[in-house]
Amino acid sequence: MNKKEKLESDEAEIRADIRLRFARSGPYFGKGTMMLLREIQKSGNVRKACENCGFSYSKGWTILEKCEKGLGYKVVDRRQGGSGGGIAEVNETGKKLMRIFDELNRELSDFADRRFRELMDENGLNKDE
Repeated sequence: MNKKEKLESDEAEIRADIRLRFARSGPYFGKGTMMLLREIQKSGNVRKACENCGFSYSKGWTILEKCEKGLGYKVVDRRQGGSGGGIAEVNETGKKLMRIFDELNRELSDFADRRFRELMDENGLNKDE
């Protein structure tokens, strides 16, 4: 690449950005599901978890229902509450799935970033030129 073709760019390092989702006929588990499950673990309450994620309560329930329907089993144990609200807890199956998602996401991101840099270098498109 000659100097005339280069433009000023953001100083952040170029990287591959991978989005992992689990799917059957359509996606049912991804970044939003992980965020919601993490907040449920922290708060013990679906409504509070939705608020913390910036989701409406109905959107949060839709995410959970889609996830559990896609998986074929529950990931959150829920008990209805009274005036103080219900109790929700990510069950062992949900925790295992979260670990799988985190590990796979980390491995895929590392691989994609490493391979992206190799391809950029092989094609003379690294930022230092």
